Amino acid sequence: MNRQIFSTTALIIMGVLLTAGMLISACTTPQATAKSLYVTGTYGALNRGVYDGDVTVADLKCQGDFALGTFNAIDGELVALNGKYYQIGSGGKVNPANDAMNTPNTTATFFKADKVITIDKAMSYQELQQYLNGQLPTQNIYYAIKLNGTFNSVKARSLTKLTQPYPSTPYSTITQNEPTFDFNNIDGTMVIIVSPTYMNEVSYPGYHAHFISNDGKYGGHVIDGNIAKGQAEVDFLPNFAVNLPQNSMFYQADFAKPK
Repeated sequence: MNRQIFSTTALIIMGVLLTAGMLISACTTPQATAKSLYVTGTYGALNRGVYDGDVTVADLKCQGDFALGTFNAIDGELVALNGKYYQIGSGGKVNPANDAMNTPNTTATFFKADKVITIDKAMSYQELQQYLNGQLPTQNIYYAIKLNGTFNSVKARSLTKLTQPYPSTPYSTITQNEPTFDFNNIDGTMVIIVSPTYMNEVSYPGYHAHFISNDGKYGGHVIDGNIAKGQAEVDFLPNFAVNLPQNSMFYQADFAKPK
């Protein structure tokens, strides 16, 4: 009897260890530390035509449950909220992101709010940024902001997938020429990463926001808008980790050239 109990216990322990090993091995990128923003690729590289990366959505899930970025070949917008990763395509249509999809540049963190800010009056997107900045202790660290609210309007865009060979057109020009769309009188969440200005080669400078509606059907990269009311949860991120692409496109990029 004792031998049977021992054998059963050993099998249970072995199963737990094997499961843990599988979970650990599923993450192929080093995990970021607590209160840290994980950045894969760099915004500067994206601006110089590095449109492919080697980090997958499955890898990103090991780095955060809250994220925004894009996919290889800038195939739409990436947004993650409450651990679910999405791809926002043309016209702002939202679909679940496949774990095997790769990204050239994404920021991610495990969201844990340090502060809650109430928005109780209508504000433009620019006024909202100024209001939030006034509630933050410094402009010199990263922040993740989960802004859930009712929006009078949201002006957004999504990126159109490129085909190889990729054009030499600068990324900033590509984004300016993308079609935009408007959502009116809509409830949803802005997933926001705020980057210090001195990190503009690493991450999107200032406020970078992707919107997703509460029903999970619509979203996009926020260009402008007006919020009626809402609540902003703010996660202070004094640490960051950067994972650089390991491919010829990044290795051959000329960072001496202006963006």
